[in-house]
Amino acid sequence: MKLARLTNVLVAGVVALGATASINQPSQAQGGRGFYCDNSTRKPVTVYQNEKGVTEPWIRWTSNYFQNSGYDPLTRCQEVSGRLETYRRNKQLRYVTTGHMNGQNVICTANQLNGQCNELILTLKPNENPVRTLTNLFAWRSGAAPSTSGRNKTPYIDVRGHLGIRKE
Repeated sequence: MKLARLTNVLVAGVVALGATASINQPSQAQGGRGFYCDNSTRKPVTVYQNEKGVTEPWIRWTSNYFQNSGYDPLTRCQEVSGRLETYRRNKQLRYVTTGHMNGQNVICTANQLNGQCNELILTLKPNENPVRTLTNLFAWRSGAAPSTSGRNKTPYIDVRGHLGIRKE
């Protein structure tokens, strides 16, 4: 009887240690491909891993602006990485643009050039310039100018090439 209890305690301890160790690891995308939040460095980074296992940083999370609302850089990284992965899997991630949702400026997805803002990626700070933010958002872009379209020159970034999606 005592041996069975001791065994249960040891097994529970090993499971708890394993769970604790996994909390501090980057949350890898399922199947070794996709978006995840890498928190192994001082500042969290939304990363994309392609089918060959090559990783590419997308968004570096440095702002603490939303921290008082419960969205510190790590939380935002995890939530946005999860959204991007969901959109990628559902084939909803073709273009990234700017728009308005709930009265706030946002970065969002669009299905086509000149398309409407479909799915939220992230909310911007009040008075933050959406075009400038989008131009500088993705780490892999190195400040390259996005395509613009429409009367107000709304920017669109075609991300299909980075995701290995064939362009029609």
